Amino acid sequence: MIVIDVIRTVADISALASKELESRIKVNFFHKGHVLLKQGETSNKIYFMPNGFAHQFKWSGDSKISNYFWTNNDFITHMDSFLSQTPCAENIELLSDSQIFSLTYTDLQYMYEKYPEFNKFGRLMLEKYFVDIARLGALSKVKPASERYNRLVLERPELLQLASSGQIASYLNISQETLSRIRTK
Repeated sequence: MIVIDVIRTVADISALASKELESRIKVNFFHKGHVLLKQGETSNKIYFMPNGFAHQFKWSGDSKISNYFWTNNDFITHMDSFLSQTPCAENIELLSDSQIFSLTYTDLQYMYEKYPEFNKFGRLMLEKYFVDIARLGALSKVKPASERYNRLVLERPELLQLASSGQIASYLNISQETLSRIRTK
């Protein structure tokens, strides 16, 4: 199973843990536009997306404000809601047709408890998430807007191919017109 192969590149887990994990993972196929998590719900699953594109967003009037993106081989969840098991303030939507592997919060906790080697994977996954959030926080403080765009080009160039200009503009906290001016320079 591809998700287990990816986990094994990060942490050495036993054949027994792999077999147990495989029995607990559910596989689904969802179409573009499918919402994995709605604002106000509690995130009780972590997802793995081998190929695809998704974003976390909040509504501002009729507009979606993108504040996080996931691409190929990413683990997806609303981390705050998932870890605290409380309702989330954002939505998670697939931006492409995607095969999605999922594991419940309860099953993940079971894996941590029964297979201590699995904890390394959990720690490394959290470290990656916190580094991403720190970079995003730093990106939001960069002025002017052109520098934010240039950092995005350096740090997440795949987003320029996958996201719409509106999604990129909202992610950078700039207007689409400003983004257009920056891109033409």
